[in-house]
Amino acid sequence: MTAVIRGLEARKEVSLYTVETLHSDQHRRHERGDWWRDQVSSIHCPMTFDLANNYRGKLEHQRSDTYQLVRWWGDSEVISRGNSDIRRHPHDAYELLVPVRGELALRQGDRESTLTPTVMALTSLDSALDLSHGDGFSSVAFVMPRARVDARMPVLPPLGTILDASSGLGCIVVDLVMSLRRQRHELTGAQFDIIADRVVDLLALAYNADTASRSVAVQEGLVSAIRRVVRENAHDPDLTGAGVAKRLGWSLRHVQAQLQRAGTTPSELIREERLALARLRLQDRGWSHQSVTQVAYSSGFQDLSTFSNTYRRAFGERPSDTRSAAAAD
Repeated sequence: MTAVIRGLEARKEVSLYTVETLHSDQHRRHERGDWWRDQVSSIHCPMTFDLANNYRGKLEHQRSDTYQLVRWWGDSEVISRGNSDIRRHPHDAYELLVPVRGELALRQGDRESTLTPTVMALTSLDSALDLSHGDGFSSVAFVMPRARVDARMPVLPPLGTILDASSGLGCIVVDLVMSLRRQRHELTGAQFDIIADRVVDLLALAYNADTASRSVAVQEGLVSAIRRVVRENAHDPDLTGAGVAKRLGWSLRHVQAQLQRAGTTPSELIREERLALARLRLQDRGWSHQSVTQVAYSSGFQDLSTFSNTYRRAFGERPSDTRSAAAAD
């Protein structure tokens, strides 16, 4: 790894790299709040602060020409960035917010999230937001150029995303960011940038994996919705894929695509649910006064012969056998 970094470093131009530690205790009590506002705004971008005049906070700041990494500790505060701030001072960057101690409340658009040491946020300060935390809070902010993030995550929502920091790739991202901070005095600017690039790469992997997982969950939810509509209307002999789509407010093509991913079709699903309904009724003594033919028709089948043949293929027995077995129990 060291050889790789040195090789890459040799091909990079010498870049600015600074490391500094700043503390509010170095200033008069009544000046600390203003000092904190100025420092945080200069590192990130102009924002509005609601905090005490004698605010106590500490910053560890490392930066190159491309990336910034900040660890901060502080008293309670509310930080806001409104649309007027964004118009006057665009940030053109993403920030990875990783709490180390305490909770950070993030409100952005219609999203409200609570960040903890197990939950991190990849967010843009070019969308209006409010951040707040209590006393004794500590966090890390990793600042990345928008172009670097967009190149790796072109479908990232404008507000960014929330990621799991407790396991898997998210945990590896956090470990690497914390290692960058711990080794801040041992790195050159080129080394810092190279490793920071790897952090962005891993973030992209974590985001894409999380998005894929959520896509699977969404897909499963869509198929469940289709199944529910079919199950509720299986008794209707006129039910078709188009009818299911209409009830859901979707296109038939969308319904077909979702079921294709699940390995079935609208007609197969409708037949499956009708068979399940018929079998349930044949086993139900409350339906014992109804003939097999009546059960078939009431379950959405329009032809007794088709029902009997389909039923036998599905369950390995005749409908009358199912009824007889249920009556004998």
